[in-house]
Amino acid sequence: MFATLPREKTTGLFVRYTHHPADPRIDATIIDIEHAKTGRFGIGWHYLVLVDGTVEICRHPLSVGAVGRENFTRSHIQIGVVGGRDRETGKFSETLTDAQREALEELYQRLADTLGVPLGIDESLEKYAHKQHQQDEAAEAELEERLDRNEAMTTGVY
Repeated sequence: MFATLPREKTTGLFVRYTHHPADPRIDATIIDIEHAKTGRFGIGWHYLVLVDGTVEICRHPLSVGAVGRENFTRSHIQIGVVGGRDRETGKFSETLTDAQREALEELYQRLADTLGVPLGIDESLEKYAHKQHQQDEAAEAELEERLDRNEAMTTGVY
């Protein structure tokens, strides 16, 4: 986690899928690498909700995020939800798990309580499905290889 530009005020939460398959091996480390490859200063989300409902802090919550280029996202905390893509077709798919939904509800409440302000929640997860990033077969294979390698390192099986 690192601070970038400070956000002057927080008026809402911006929640979007990461446009990955709902894979439990995808976490902030994987997305941080992907976002850095696109020229961002690390992962763009403030928080990332994993498939199992774990919430990872990715950027300082009071900084400006790096997902989306719209002006309103400068006043929003940005939350990524792992998923949104069908593994077989590569097209948009509603993949929100019950664990993710519960984690989001808890996170919304914690943030509203901490900031002491009512927050507008832009949670149209499917809204930008037409803008999802189409990865070619090589990029998809690279992701799978990286996930397999990370999984092997954590389980001790090389």
